[in-house]
Formats: sequence, C-alpha cells, structure tokens
Amino acid sequence: MSPDKLPGSSRSGAPAAPNDGGRLRQLLQVPSRWTRRRVAVAVLAAFGAAGFLLAATGLAAEGTDWVGWAVVAAASALAGALAGSYVGAPIGAAATLCDLRWPILGLLGVVWAVSPREAPPLAQAAVGLLALAVMGWALSARLESERRATLAGPAPDTAEACTDCRPLFPARPRRQD
Repeated sequence: MSPDKLPGSSRSGAPAAPNDGGRLRQLLQVPSRWTRRRVAVAVLAAFGAAGFLLAATGLAAEGTDWVGWAVVAAASALAGALAGSYVGAPIGAAATLCDLRWPILGLLGVVWAVSPREAPPLAQAAVGLLALAVMGWALSARLESERRATLAGPAPDTAEACTDCRPLFPARPRRQD
C-alpha cells in the first residue's frame, strides 16, 4: 500500500486523527473542559472534605506538624476533584455507586493517618501516603473514563459496562403530558 493510501493521510479521504500530544495530555485537558457548575462543586466539596477531615481528626484543636496539614490539604483537593468528576459527567463517563468505594476508603485512611494516636509515626505516614495514592488512582480512573468519552475520538466497538452497580445519579423518568 502506498503512503498516500494509509488511513489518516490527507490523500486517502479519511480524516487525520488529531495529535493532541498523547493520552496524558488529553487526561490533563479533561478538567479544563469542565463547566462552571462542575468546578464549583469541586471547590465546595474540597472545602467540605477539609472541614470533615479537620473535625474527624481533631487537627484544629490538637494541632499537628506540617505533614499532617499537607496530607489533609492533598486529600481535600483530591476529594473535591473527585466530586467534580461525578457531577454532570458526559455519557459514557457517568458515575456509579462503585466509584465511591475507593475515595471513601481513602478519606478514612487519611482520618486514621492524621489523627493523633499512639501508632508508630512510620505506620501513620505509610497509611497516609497509601490513602492519597488510592484517591489519586480513583481520580485518574474517573478522568480516564471521561477522556475516553469526550476526547479519544470515535467510540470503540466494545464498551466497558458495569453490570452489577447502579448509577450514582439515576435518570428520572420524565412525565409524558
């Protein structure tokens, strides 16, 4: 086959696939395309998560070193971004109840890791890092599903589907008048 007839060449008649710099760049573009509503939900959820973590861990009353505050700030930002990814997600990236398990586990891990207790500091640090990694992984998976739904081009022949989980925001049937 000559180079002129390859798919994506300008002479073959097939549209060229956009070169957006790869999957990582597309993944980072996903939040930049969020609506104001989604960004507002993300910011409000980040502040809510910070309030929850401060109340649950007692950091405001007990105090801690800078590492504890950094873990709370990172977990709050991740929780806010996750909440923003759940609201108004495009078709193909809709959130399910299964999407909540890892962020909740991550927040509970942060609560345990940052709370003042008689646990070895190394164990608390390991749990804190693991909790942040779990939340980061969950956010990465959400953004990847949205990237595939919006930026990856035509839909693949086989779509992933969760068969045992319900939508987080189920569509309500509309009344027929």
